[in-house]
Amino acid sequence: MSYAESIDETEESGQVTSVPFPVYVLAFTILAFTTSEFMVSGLMNDLARDLPASIPSVGYLIAIYALSMVIVAPPASILLARIPPKKALVAISIAFIVGELIAAAAPNYAVIVVGRIITGAAAGTAYGVTLSIAAQSVPEKIRGRAIGIVMGGNTIGTVFGLPLASFLGNAFGWRLAFAFVAVLAGVALVASVKFVPTVDAGAPPKIRAQLSELRNGGLWLAYATSGLLIGAVFAIFSYFSPILTDRAGFDQSLVPVILAAYGVACVVGITVVSRLSDNFPLVVSIVGAVMIFTSGLLFLLADSNKIVVLVGVAALGLAGVSLNPAFAVRVMRVGGMSFVVNTVHTSIICFGIFLGASLGGVIIDASGSVHSVYYLTLAFAAAGVLVLLPMTRRARNEISG
Repeated sequence: MSYAESIDETEESGQVTSVPFPVYVLAFTILAFTTSEFMVSGLMNDLARDLPASIPSVGYLIAIYALSMVIVAPPASILLARIPPKKALVAISIAFIVGELIAAAAPNYAVIVVGRIITGAAAGTAYGVTLSIAAQSVPEKIRGRAIGIVMGGNTIGTVFGLPLASFLGNAFGWRLAFAFVAVLAGVALVASVKFVPTVDAGAPPKIRAQLSELRNGGLWLAYATSGLLIGAVFAIFSYFSPILTDRAGFDQSLVPVILAAYGVACVVGITVVSRLSDNFPLVVSIVGAVMIFTSGLLFLLADSNKIVVLVGVAALGLAGVSLNPAFAVRVMRVGGMSFVVNTVHTSIICFGIFLGASLGGVIIDASGSVHSVYYLTLAFAAAGVLVLLPMTRRARNEISG
């Protein structure tokens, strides 16, 4: 009897079915990986001083992480589909810990890049594996809730892991922040070995059949919306630290606090978006795109005003990565729920992160001012709005029911 079947049997016996503990272990794994992905934003000034490196070069560390996810995730996921999911999760976690420790001990910029490539590659494959295990570990009637909890690890990592790592890095040195994330991943690994069930991987999927599902123009428009709007967010988010200190005039010690507030805004945003996405994915996406564009304008026009900057930060939290559930629902409605469709979607989102962070660094380097990065956010957000414009009629139909 499989793990999910045993839960089904428990349900039939009259007991209340709830999401089992292993699903929360999977969410904790995603929390650790998310903390690593984004924490460079809060450590930027310290990394630039100690490595040494320029601010744009440190920003590229976020882009490198995301690009590793983009390049490695699809082929690695196809290979990992041929081994039991739990074994794949253990291998991914070990690789992630090794990469994080390399970054923590890095004597120079080149070595920390190696660490970021390894951790990014591991994180890029983790989402598919954890979601696969979660989906197979519970009855179908609570599968959506289980997947939501696993993806919630991303948001909780933003709320707690990111500011905590930033606080440790600012207080005791950035190396401790990387070591802290390695410990988080180590705890998640031990818990996975002990509690995560061994589920049946099934027959290896036919790659050619899955690739044919990508021949869908509507699907690629949905992908484009996700990539452009996430890229718009990360053009600013990747450089929060110098924006908050150099432009808005906040003390460096307040950066973790503001990042925590940003995380809270993300929690509020994803809670609202998750509730609305099943019925109104297009409406949510359009409203979110407008909010992102408006936030870019606020930064462009008044990034020396602390109140305006905080409003802009809150807007990016409410309508930034919080839009991912709406993006996912839209992609699944247009392209289906196959492994390759959703893996490519994750890669497109990561590519948006890469473009936002890397092009932002190029623009800052060329102009000599972080202020110029706002134009990139506005360009990406405007493009996202243009992609969504032809779908306003469908959005109205969503509202009218």
